[in-house]
Amino acid sequence: MPVDALPAELDTLRERLRAFLNDEVLPAEQRAGLSEEAGATADLRRWVRSRSEQLGFFRLTQPPELGGAGLGILGQVALRETIAASGAALGRLVLGGGGGMLRHGTADQRERFLMPVLRGELAAAFAFTDAREGPRTTAVRRGAEFLVTGAKSFVTGGPHADLLLTVANVTENDGGATGSAVFIIRRDAPGVTLSRQMRTLDGGVHGAFSLNDVAVPEGDILGEIGKGLPRALENITGMRLGVAAQACGTARWALDYTLAQVDQPHRTGVPLAEREQVQAMVGDSVIDVYVARAVLYAAARDANAGLHVETEAAIAKSVATEAVTRVVDRAMQLTGGASVVEDHPLARLYREIRSMRIAEGTTEILRLTIAKGTLARHRG
Repeated sequence: MPVDALPAELDTLRERLRAFLNDEVLPAEQRAGLSEEAGATADLRRWVRSRSEQLGFFRLTQPPELGGAGLGILGQVALRETIAASGAALGRLVLGGGGGMLRHGTADQRERFLMPVLRGELAAAFAFTDAREGPRTTAVRRGAEFLVTGAKSFVTGGPHADLLLTVANVTENDGGATGSAVFIIRRDAPGVTLSRQMRTLDGGVHGAFSLNDVAVPEGDILGEIGKGLPRALENITGMRLGVAAQACGTARWALDYTLAQVDQPHRTGVPLAEREQVQAMVGDSVIDVYVARAVLYAAARDANAGLHVETEAAIAKSVATEAVTRVVDRAMQLTGGASVVEDHPLARLYREIRSMRIAEGTTEILRLTIAKGTLARHRG
């Protein structure tokens, strides 16, 4: 059985998505002369989202009670891998977000924040990481409000967000609960300052924010005080599997590109594929792709069955992101000098994949997660 074998309905969905990417998205990118997402116009971005919505893809990951299809982990992994394997620069826009932590808000919060986000009227960013040079983010109660103060860094999408879902430590609460909490902070609230905008190698836009006594109504706390960190980390398994799926799809594209390159006539008159050293490099990439995909789909099937796969997701993310690094590197080595020119697709991938080994847990941290999870199971 292929490692990516799917139930019939998911397989059909994957084929439909592949057709949309190949027949519509990639040609649209070619007409626009687009090499990376950052260069896309607002109209082109809007067309990808609206066309995806028309074809029934955009809301697949959103929960049924909110009008989405509630696609499970296995289906999400398969579709995200398919998108990455297509090489489409705008592939990230095809699947809309599922609302993240806002799905767990009160009825009022869902009406004021979640639904506008799902409709695309508001954009939310997750402000989790405290800046190294700044104070830890804290909150103190003052009447019916909390004053949030601190500095956040690497807020993905923060500069263009309308809402900052901010993790802060509640230190004063008039006898009430203290501890970590998630505050829904409006980007334009008094006291919120974008102190720095950063663009990373993968083309992502991130922000560093200064929070100075930002007043947040009690009704804008997401969940219970004291449970902010668990709430913030509750979807880490799905996020890690998503990164692993993207890595596997990218590795597949790079491998296909490599095979096409080395099989072409070479200036020596013999295709590179006829050389044993090249064959060995291709063989190593095939092994990397196969192993990474096997681990990914094994974890996704278990997750889809309702099993706890925190350890397996960490393994899949670690294996896949390390594998894609090697596969893309070999592809560049076999392609030669053309691949290091900035507008070459392999050059773009080389920049994009570097952050995969850091996002949602570095490889080094994941090794500790895997060891601790394995020891806990061993000890019963």
